[in-house]
Parts: sequence; C-alpha cells; structure tokens
Amino acid sequence: MVEFKRVSHVFGSSWALKDVSFALGKGEFLFLTGHSGAGKTSLLRLMYAALALKRGRATVAGFDLHNLKRKHIPELRRRVSVVFQDFKILPQRTVFDNVALALEVRGVGRQHLERRVRAIVRALSLESKSYTRCAHLSGGEQQRVAIARSMVVNPKLILADEPTGNLDADLTLDLMNIFKQFHSYGATVIMATHNRQVLEMVPEAHILHLEHGQVAETTLPGQPEPEPEGLL
Repeated sequence: MVEFKRVSHVFGSSWALKDVSFALGKGEFLFLTGHSGAGKTSLLRLMYAALALKRGRATVAGFDLHNLKRKHIPELRRRVSVVFQDFKILPQRTVFDNVALALEVRGVGRQHLERRVRAIVRALSLESKSYTRCAHLSGGEQQRVAIARSMVVNPKLILADEPTGNLDADLTLDLMNIFKQFHSYGATVIMATHNRQVLEMVPEAHILHLEHGQVAETTLPGQPEPEPEGLL
C-alpha cells in the first residue's frame, strides 16, 4: 500500500526528512511517533502529494509519487483520506454539508449519500449537531467533523495527523474505536501521534519513530537499519 525508499525532503537549508525507507502492506496500522519537528507531518504531506517528492522513490495506493503528474493528484486523493491537524472544514456550512462534500465530489447519489452521512455522524456523536454551522462548534467537535468527512467515503488508506489532539479522554477512546473499526474492515491506517495512551489502544500496530527527520526506530519487519548520517 505504501513504500518509501531513501526519501529526503528539505525546506531551504533545513532537512525535514533524511533518507527515510519503510514499507507498509494493505490493511496494516502504523503509528508515526516523534517530537514536534521530527518530520511526521512532512512524511504525511508527501503521501497525499501536498509536497512534491524530489529525492528518493515512493509509491502510495498504487501511485508512483516521483512521476506523479499534477492532473493525477485528485485521483490519488480520492483513494487516500486525510484527517488534517487544522481541520480544513467550511465554517459557514453545516456539519451535514461538510461531511457530505466528500461524497458529492465523487458523484455519489443523494439517497446513498444521506444514508452514509447520517451513519458516520451518528457514530461520532454529532447527530444532534447535524444542521449546526461548524463555526458554532467547539474545537473538539470540529475535529470530529473533519474525521467524519474523511471516513464517510470508506477509504482504503487513512492518513491522520494528531487526530486526538483536541479531544478529551472519552472522545479519544471513541475516536480510536472508529479508526480501529475501519482498520478491521481492511483500511490501511497511518496516524501521527505523540500520545502514548493512543499507542496503547492499538497494541497490534506497527510504530515508525522519527528523530530529526530520520527513522530512529521501527517495528516494521524487514526494514533497513537506520543510518543516522545517510543522505541522498
């Protein structure tokens, strides 16, 4: 599902990623860990082509990122659902409209769309807010709307950047159960987190730990030993 080979990325004179290699199969769960600035968000952004791959090779959901043309980026993003750290919801539209948007752009029929939206909104305890404008929601509620929008399309690959950061313990547990449910249905999940309690909620998950943009430790099988000084 995802394979990176000696991928590096630089912003100006600062390395965001250095010589990162790993492979993740279909239906697996991976946590990206590391302190703020370790490279977790940059790695996720490369996976959905928000950053252009310039050093190394990578494939995501069948797409070769090194040779990915701009016109094919929307197709990649239809296969990959992203839960953004800053939500990226439309504040003047309702919860229902925000979640439905992901299905509308895929041309899903209205009857099926309404059924899917109601189901995911109910699963994330947002049913009473369905027709409330998102500008009137709390930060935690807005995060759940963002998650509902990404989940409603039944994605094969889910990328999540600190999705529990604004949630209390009970909502974090509920949210992780939703991720685990989609994972049990066969979705591949890659989640960035620094919350150890979140890691303990998915004990079967693999872990890729980044330090200063490099792979410092991993539980993924068959990975090369990290090379702290290795650059392309």
